[in-house]
Amino acid sequence: MVVHLGAEDPPLGAPRGRHLPLTDVPRESEMITTRRIFLFIALTWLASSTAIAGAPIAPSLALRLDQGRAPFLVLLDEESVTSTPSGRSLYQQLTERAMRAQAPLRAWLEARGIAYRPFYIVNALLVEGDRALAEALAARSDVRRLVDDPAVRAVGPAPLGPSSEASNDGVEWGVNMVGAVEVWNRWGKHGEGIVVASMDTGVERTHPAIVDKYRGGSGQEIDHSYSWHDAIDDSAAPWDDNGHGTHTVGTMVGDDGAGNQVGVAPGARWVACRNMDHGVGRPSTYIECMEWTLAPYPPGGDPFTDGRPEMAPAVVNNSWGCPPSEGCDTEVLDEALAKLRRAGIWMVAAAGNSGPNCNTVSDPPAISPDVFTVAAVTSGRATAWFSSRGPVTIDGSNRAKPQIAAPGDGVRSSVPPDGYASWSGTSMAAPHVAGVAALIWSVAPELEGLLEISECLVERSASTPVGSFFPQSCGGIPHTTYPNYISGWGIARADAALDLPNGDGDKVADACDCAPGDGGSFAAPAEVSGLGFDDAATLSWDDQAYAAGDGTTYDLLRGTLSDLQSRGGVDDATCLARNLPGATASDDSTPPAGDGFHYLVRAANACGSSDWGKASDASPRSATACDG
Repeated sequence: MVVHLGAEDPPLGAPRGRHLPLTDVPRESEMITTRRIFLFIALTWLASSTAIAGAPIAPSLALRLDQGRAPFLVLLDEESVTSTPSGRSLYQQLTERAMRAQAPLRAWLEARGIAYRPFYIVNALLVEGDRALAEALAARSDVRRLVDDPAVRAVGPAPLGPSSEASNDGVEWGVNMVGAVEVWNRWGKHGEGIVVASMDTGVERTHPAIVDKYRGGSGQEIDHSYSWHDAIDDSAAPWDDNGHGTHTVGTMVGDDGAGNQVGVAPGARWVACRNMDHGVGRPSTYIECMEWTLAPYPPGGDPFTDGRPEMAPAVVNNSWGCPPSEGCDTEVLDEALAKLRRAGIWMVAAAGNSGPNCNTVSDPPAISPDVFTVAAVTSGRATAWFSSRGPVTIDGSNRAKPQIAAPGDGVRSSVPPDGYASWSGTSMAAPHVAGVAALIWSVAPELEGLLEISECLVERSASTPVGSFFPQSCGGIPHTTYPNYISGWGIARADAALDLPNGDGDKVADACDCAPGDGGSFAAPAEVSGLGFDDAATLSWDDQAYAAGDGTTYDLLRGTLSDLQSRGGVDDATCLARNLPGATASDDSTPPAGDGFHYLVRAANACGSSDWGKASDASPRSATACDG
């Protein structure tokens, strides 16, 4: 919503309770011109900052505090961001929100000499202390919860399969199985223009299969500033204390030019964040790497002010897990993962190695609705015995996981020092799909960031059947029916995803196009964001053509603040324009003295319509002026 105040409104900074209801109090930015005052308000629901006295302390943290000091995360109230921000807009909203909300608590900690590490991707601070500190923090009204920050083994000390350092004379079987060679040959693309990321044990940067693919450069021209981050030791340059991260990066991009073609997208560039210490990670290190991924910052930089979201990777491989049974808080990790999805970053995750029983996809990030979860298959196209099965029951969601399958049994890839080995696990399957994502977006850059559509393309083109070592049904669905909870939709194939028929000629194949007969629409528009004045008479908002289709049009409402206050809604607003073809409009009208105008925009196309935004109670705003 944008509000335009009349000439007799109170000065900036004066109470506005008599001009706006409390549920619509403006709180973003104010601009003064010589003629008018414009007040910009994001249509944002602000969660209540009032907490019940005595915020909950997670049971696992309480047990750990019984034994002495422990690190833990102090969670403050979550405040939603405006509907569809991404990139720098999202980064700014998140950092500003966190700085505002955390200021009193930071001051309290500093006054007592207590060290802390703040986060913005979740509104939280990491501290270390005893039970007395935890109880003092829990008693604060601005604290939502206190959760554990346990050290959990996410990667084993040895691979789950036979090792081999023998040389190879061709393309690895897994790279062939996911259709990479067909993409290289038919489209001439190998992942060029796409940056993939590893959140893992680190990377041996100088390995011959990946050294030339590091975004930070090679040889004498190396700059690690926005291409490497170490959440464990703050090391200035990439390294790997385990080998796991080097193996997964190799599967994404590896090719040494000497016959070791181990990577799916060797034309892509890689960056990395080390989130595990010898295979052991913590929720705080996972969150730190997710925060760096959203807006990379240089070594020693401040994530709140030095982040550069334009340097964020397009695709991230996540071959790690954080078991709730060991104290990992699912909600905290889900909040961070949701921000990355909002930013259009494709998060690919390993399903886990707890099979073959059903309901064993049980750890974040695999269980999250905001990641693309991958099962493992063998070279014989059967689901690997160890691959975790769904559906997800640990959180009561019955969520359909995994969504897709990829090679994960006896996968040969790069390992330190400068060698190759065949390892097994869903950790090996996930980077195949991350490479598939890179190939798809390299061939079709107009799809980059459109996660729902891109995931749909991979799912609807998946290769079946996928075999099983024994007849199995999970969630009542047999392994021979697709999608299922064992191998998802089937085995990912990049070439097949790009080959899906597209009858209306827009950028989305019919199988994933909600209006396959309309070349101007392929997705229902989201709630409009970015509404504001460019000058005294020109309004603009974020165009949705990229995400929904160039046939998307807009309706513009204008109402008075007095009506908004007296009626508590926007039903009496006037339809200023209908079916606008672009994301701009003009209005040079002057509000009545002592009053002001508010504006709302909705988007529509052949797939559907957004609403007029959300009221302060998070319910959709209702207006009929532009209907019919």
